[in-house]
Amino acid sequence: MRHPFRRLLLAACVLAACDQVVHYSVLSDGWLMGRRIAPFEPPLFCEAQQKAQEHYLLHATTGRPRQEEFRFDAQLGWAPIPGVPSGPMHFDWAGCRMGPAELAREKRAGVRRLMTIGCSFTLGEEVADDEAWPHRLDAAHDDVEVANLAMGAYGLDQALLRLRRDGLQLAPDEIWLGWLPAASLRVVTLYRPAQRHWSGPTLFKPRFRLNDDGSLLQVPNPATSIAHTAKLISRQDEFYAATWKHDMWVSRAERAYRAFGSSLLHRSALTRLYLTAMERGRRDAAEWVLDEDSEVHQLVRALVLETAREARGIDARFKLLVLPGRDDLADRIERGAPYWAAVCADFEEAGIEVVDLSDALLAAGALESDEYWMGGGHYSALGNRVVAQTLEAEL
Repeated sequence: MRHPFRRLLLAACVLAACDQVVHYSVLSDGWLMGRRIAPFEPPLFCEAQQKAQEHYLLHATTGRPRQEEFRFDAQLGWAPIPGVPSGPMHFDWAGCRMGPAELAREKRAGVRRLMTIGCSFTLGEEVADDEAWPHRLDAAHDDVEVANLAMGAYGLDQALLRLRRDGLQLAPDEIWLGWLPAASLRVVTLYRPAQRHWSGPTLFKPRFRLNDDGSLLQVPNPATSIAHTAKLISRQDEFYAATWKHDMWVSRAERAYRAFGSSLLHRSALTRLYLTAMERGRRDAAEWVLDEDSEVHQLVRALVLETAREARGIDARFKLLVLPGRDDLADRIERGAPYWAAVCADFEEAGIEVVDLSDALLAAGALESDEYWMGGGHYSALGNRVVAQTLEAEL
C-alpha cells in the first residue's frame, strides 16, 4: 500500500508545484490571454479602462485634463455637458442631444414637447444627430419638439434620476422611456466595469435598493470627483469598502474583488482561475428578467413604475419603449417569445403604455442583416429609421 500512497503524494506535490509555477509566472501580472484573472486589483479589465485610470490619476495630480472633459457627474455618474460635442453627437443648452434645432427655452404654443430618456439606444449612439430616431420624429412634425435626455450606458436608475434633475423642469407633455432589455443588469451595480468588463465608462454610478415595502431607496454614487474615482480604483481596500454592500457583481464574488492576498484562494493558480470563472458567470439578462424573485426583475419593475409616477405627477403622458438589441432579437426567436413579455404585461396591467419595437425590427429583417447595426451594436441609420417610422403611430 505504501507505493501507491507515495505515487499519489508525489503526484500531488508535482501538481502543487506546477500550480505555484503558474501562479507566480503566468498569472503574476493578473492577466491570461488578454483577460483579467482574479483577484481584480486594480478593478480594470481592458486597456481602455487602464488608459482612463491613467488620465484620472493625471487629473488628480495636475488638474489636467479638466474634470468636465470626463463627463463626470457626481449625482448621475456621467452625463453630457451642455453645448459640448461628443464624437458625432452634439448637445444643446439643456444637455439634450441636438434635434433639428436647440430645444426652445420657452415652450411654444401648439408645440407638444416629447421627452425621451434612457440609454444609448434612445440617445442614438454611433450615428449622426439627424440619423437618430428622436431627431427623425422631431424633424417630421412641426407641432412636436423632442428633448432627448438619454445617455450612453445608463441604467433605468440613472434615467430616472436624470429625469428628476434635468427633465421635469423642462415641462414635457410626454415622457418616453427607452428600455434595452439586455441592459437590465446595470441596475444592480455601482461600478460599471464590474457588470460589463469591457465597458467604456470607467466610472461609478448611483443605484437604488428596494425597501421591505417595495419602495425605492437611493444609494448615491460612491465617487464624489474624478480624483476620488482615481483613488477608489487605485486602493483596493477602499474600492471594496465602497462597493461590496450595494454592487451585486462585487458582493456575489467578493473574494475576486478583495485586495490580493487577503484570501487563501488568492494563493493558488487553480483557485484564482476558479474565482475568475465564478465571477464571470450568470451575465445573461434574460435569466434575471425572467426570475420574478430576482433583484434585477424587481428593480426593473419598480424603476419603470416610479418613472411613470413621476410623469403622472406633472400630467405628462408616459410610454415605455422596448428597444431590443440584436442579441435580444435572437433570443426572442430562439425562445419563441420575448423574455421581457411577462414584466411588460405587468406594466400594461398597471396602466402603462408599452411599445415593443422588436416586431418592427424583425419584420424589417434586422436580425439577419448587418445593415441595421453599427460596429458597437447600436442601431444604424437604417435601424433608427425603422424605429422612427414605427413610432410615428404613437404621436
